[in-house]
Amino acid sequence: MLTYRQRTEEECLKTLSKFPAVGNATSADGIKFVVETPRFYHFDEQNNTQVQGYLPNGKNLKTYALKTYPAGTPDALRVQCSQLGKALGTWLQNFHGWAATQSELREKVSGNQEMQQLKHIINFSWLLDRIEQFPSVLSDARDIFEEVKNMAAAELKEQTRLQPIHGDFWTGNILLPESPIRGGVAIPVFVIDWEMAQVGVPSLDLGQMIAELYELKLYKDITAGLWIVQGFVEGYGVETEDLALRTAIQVGAHLVCFGTSVQGWGTPEQVEMVARTGKDIIVHAWRRNRAWFEAGDLACLFAYIKGK
Repeated sequence: MLTYRQRTEEECLKTLSKFPAVGNATSADGIKFVVETPRFYHFDEQNNTQVQGYLPNGKNLKTYALKTYPAGTPDALRVQCSQLGKALGTWLQNFHGWAATQSELREKVSGNQEMQQLKHIINFSWLLDRIEQFPSVLSDARDIFEEVKNMAAAELKEQTRLQPIHGDFWTGNILLPESPIRGGVAIPVFVIDWEMAQVGVPSLDLGQMIAELYELKLYKDITAGLWIVQGFVEGYGVETEDLALRTAIQVGAHLVCFGTSVQGWGTPEQVEMVARTGKDIIVHAWRRNRAWFEAGDLACLFAYIKGK
C-alpha cells in the first residue's frame, strides 16, 4: 500500500525538477560544490519502487565525515569543509526562499501531517522524557523545556509562519562522492529523502543539520564538523537575532532528544555531556543570552545578523 509520505517524496522530486542546482563560488584551491536533488524518473506503485537519479560511489555526509576527517582535523582541511558547508547553506536558503512562493508544493506537503506530528514529538515531546533519563543534568530546565514545547506546538497553529521544508535535513540525507575532495572539478552533492517534507518553520531544517554536524565535534572531536557548521550558517545567511535564537533552540532540542540516543557513539559520560550541552543551548537561547553564544562554539549563528 502506497503511504502518503511516499507520495509526498514523489511529488516533491517532481516539483523540485523546476528548482535549479546551486553551486558555490570556486575557492582559491579550485574546490566547488554543486548541490541539487536527484532527478525523478518513475514510481512503480505495484512494486513500490522509485527510480531517480544516481550518484556513483556516493556516501552520506555523516559516513564520509567519520571516515575522512580525523579528530583534531588538520587546519589544511578547513577551506574544503567551509566550502561544503557554504554550498549546503546556500542551497537550503535558496530552497526555503523558493518553496515559500510555491503554492502547489505547499498544498502537496501540507497533507503530510503524520510526519509533521512525528517531527514535533521527536523534537519537543521527548524533551520532558529525557529529564527522566538524565535527571541530574536536565531537571533544572523542566520549566523552560515545557515553555519550548508549548512554543513549538503554537507554531504549528500559525499557518502564516509555516512553509514547505525538507523536514529531515541532516548529514545522513546529504550524498557526495566517496573519493577525496579535490579542486578542478565540480563536486556533485545530492539532497535526498523527501518523505518527511512538510510545512514547518525553516529553523527545523537549519537546527537539525547544525546539531548533527556539532555531534561530530562533541562525540568524536572532529573539528571539521564545526567548520562545516560555520560555512553552512554563512551560506544560509542567518540575518536576524530571532532566527539565530530559534535555530539554537532547535539545535539544543535535537542534541537532547536525538543526540543522546546515538548508539555506540560515545561513553555514558559523553552522552551525558551532550545532554548538558543541548540543555545549555536551549536555556540560553530561550533567555536570549546572545553573549553566551558569541563566546562559544556556535558564535557563527550571530555573525551575520544585520544591524547588530
